[in-house]
Amino acid sequence: MTGYMIAAVWFVLAAYLAYQGFRAERFFLLLAVFFAFLGGWALADVISPADLMAGVYGWIYRGVAAVVLIICAVRYYLSHKRGR
Repeated sequence: MTGYMIAAVWFVLAAYLAYQGFRAERFFLLLAVFFAFLGGWALADVISPADLMAGVYGWIYRGVAAVVLIICAVRYYLSHKRGR
């Protein structure tokens, strides 16, 4: 039951970020896709018999999260460097 709620929260956040992406800034669309990925991964982890948070699948999950984190950090650094 908890896994379904976690997936639902990721999907709600993805929908909100997509709304902000179309309304305010396009960068939020990347985050919306990432949060949808997190929601899909959490849902697949609950539904499938395999543990998607361990082993090779866990490393794929962490790798995608690390890439998005690096992109967000670079974006944050560049926006503050410009004095935005």
